[in-house]
Amino acid sequence: MRRRDFVDRGTRLVTAALLARLAPARLLFAAPSPTPGAADWPRYGHDIHNTRFNAAERTIGRENVGRLAVKWQFATEDGWPIQTTPAVVGDTLFFGAGRYYYSLESATGRVNWKYDAGLAGEWIPTLVMRGIRSSADYRDGRIYFGDGFCAVHCVDAVTGRRIWRTRVQDDPDLFATMMYSPVVHNGKVYVGFSSSMAEIACLDAETGAVRWRFRVVKDVPEKYRSGGGPLWTSGAIDEAQGVVFNGTGNAKAYAPAGPTLYANSVVAHDADTGELLWAYQAHPQDVNDLDFCAHPMVFDAVAPARSRGDVRRCVAAGNKANLVCLNRHTGELFWKVALNEPSAGAGPHINSTAVAYNSVFIQNASPTSRPSFATTASLHAYTGDIQWLVPNPGQQSSPIGVANGVLYQGLLNPAKIEALDTSTGARLWEFDLPSQFRGGVAIANGAVYTSNGEPLSWNGERHPYEHAVYCFTVDGK
Repeated sequence: MRRRDFVDRGTRLVTAALLARLAPARLLFAAPSPTPGAADWPRYGHDIHNTRFNAAERTIGRENVGRLAVKWQFATEDGWPIQTTPAVVGDTLFFGAGRYYYSLESATGRVNWKYDAGLAGEWIPTLVMRGIRSSADYRDGRIYFGDGFCAVHCVDAVTGRRIWRTRVQDDPDLFATMMYSPVVHNGKVYVGFSSSMAEIACLDAETGAVRWRFRVVKDVPEKYRSGGGPLWTSGAIDEAQGVVFNGTGNAKAYAPAGPTLYANSVVAHDADTGELLWAYQAHPQDVNDLDFCAHPMVFDAVAPARSRGDVRRCVAAGNKANLVCLNRHTGELFWKVALNEPSAGAGPHINSTAVAYNSVFIQNASPTSRPSFATTASLHAYTGDIQWLVPNPGQQSSPIGVANGVLYQGLLNPAKIEALDTSTGARLWEFDLPSQFRGGVAIANGAVYTSNGEPLSWNGERHPYEHAVYCFTVDGK
């Protein structure tokens, strides 16, 4: 060996030895980043358009969905109910519950790591507001999610190591919390939160630094520390135009005269600068809690044949009175459809919408009707016309999902998950869950993932059943 080669090799060995002593052990033996699958579900809305539609899924369809069976289930360590939609990237699944975010092997349910979001001490007596309810967005080897104390976390997807944490509202008097599922795009993380003074915020994906903020209800002077306008769901991106869309909730205080902008609205912002481009307000001066609580969805709607193939550039979102479809460039109303009596617990409650096959699918609750009823419907994406509508055996409050001609939905009472034919609404499969369904459905790589949880009735005591993530595959194989 030449002297130079000997010195170079010795230097490399010494350097490697020093790095080994300095680096955390878990990083030395860390697995590679999740291997992407052919049909992943990497974020809450599946894609940045929030369609909740996996067009790449081909394994499970109408012909075999009736053979779905449990392949594995994973119970939360501390018994907490699950209110998040799993993010699935090839061989890895991510979900949050209580104070933890988990990484599991998607094929087996085996734990890769568990990340403590740091909510100990305060979250047990305030489950609804403080447990993790934000679904993760996976991007470039990291996951991004929010917690019940209004902090956004960026975590290494391989190791579970925190990269950064930014609390976007830390004033305890404003009662801020985050149910919003981040949407990550073009180096930015978009979030929103519920608070006495709710806001939309844009963070730098690399550092967590806040780039811009938008206070929803500006008509109420900031000195009163009120106004409301909560963000309950997740934003959608029109990447071609560089616009982020959000839906807001009702105001908590009112200006002396006129509407309280921008509560109960769909708002469009320049994704880079935060400039407000337009807003559509559904219920000015709302005192009935008719929030936009179903996520905005970006899509192009094709007209029926008689209209010679005209295309509408749409953004649609549901509130507790109806679902509205707007021109996503101007905010002009194309159509709106009401399938329920308006009330605080009604409508496409907690994100029960999806868009696929030139149709908008909506799972609807009407608990204050006499008698109460619930339905699932398919609407024509261009006209809003009802294509089919079926009654449900119980109410709902969870996200749906669509893939390969099948719509998956969960019910609160009775607690179950169902599969419906997207063409007719016919029921194809169902599975009884041990408790109410809240978290949502992800369909990825030949499997259906969901969970159970009942936040409004859980008091911190263990139940005779588990709160768990379920993996369903054809014949459980």
